[in-house]
Amino acid sequence: MILIWFLKYQAIRGGGEILEVAIGDGFPYSNEFYKMGFEVFGIDISPTHVKMVKNTLPNVNVDIGDAEDLQFPNNNFDVVYCFRSTWYFTNLIKSISEMLRVVKNDGVVFFDIQNSQHPIHRKFIREQKRRTDHYLYHITSKYIRNFIKLMIIPIKYYGCGWSLRKNIIIGTPTDPSIVNHYLLQVEDINYKIYGVNWNKTFTLKVIEKTDELYQFDRLVYRVKKEVN
Repeated sequence: MILIWFLKYQAIRGGGEILEVAIGDGFPYSNEFYKMGFEVFGIDISPTHVKMVKNTLPNVNVDIGDAEDLQFPNNNFDVVYCFRSTWYFTNLIKSISEMLRVVKNDGVVFFDIQNSQHPIHRKFIREQKRRTDHYLYHITSKYIRNFIKLMIIPIKYYGCGWSLRKNIIIGTPTDPSIVNHYLLQVEDINYKIYGVNWNKTFTLKVIEKTDELYQFDRLVYRVKKEVN
């Protein structure tokens, strides 16, 4: 509910048009923004999600769409946001550029990323790389662990996975320096970064120094598009 806090307490009022990129099932954000008085639009690449939103939130204007190619005119929305989805995008910078294109001058774009430089995600990336580069070793160690689990089941139960399929990497954490480098080159915007602790998702900390970026596993960007 971080974004709702932003809109309620940072002088962004309802009555305008708002776009959710990768809307999912529409909860909690689109539903809340409609209640706040926004005309809410949403896109998602999944037809299943789009159908779900149409059924449960009939007042939301939702359609199938690609975050890298938003089918809206320039300077169209008062607020554009994308939460808990950017790590599934194949080209995050293109998606950010599209969100900035369709937001109005003096409008705001919000999005978050998983911080690839945080220890939690660095460990995850190493594990995924090891499983990909050393698949036979991964399967062997997995089966050894499973046999050990079976031996101690009378004492404590552990689930076992026996699949030989290779892991499909879907979500990819982002290096914030890549996003920052891009935003610094975009004219007529200013932005702030907020850190979110994984175990305190309602706590935001404004990041003032570059070295503070690496303290948080998730980062929220607030990008203000200036009037030309």
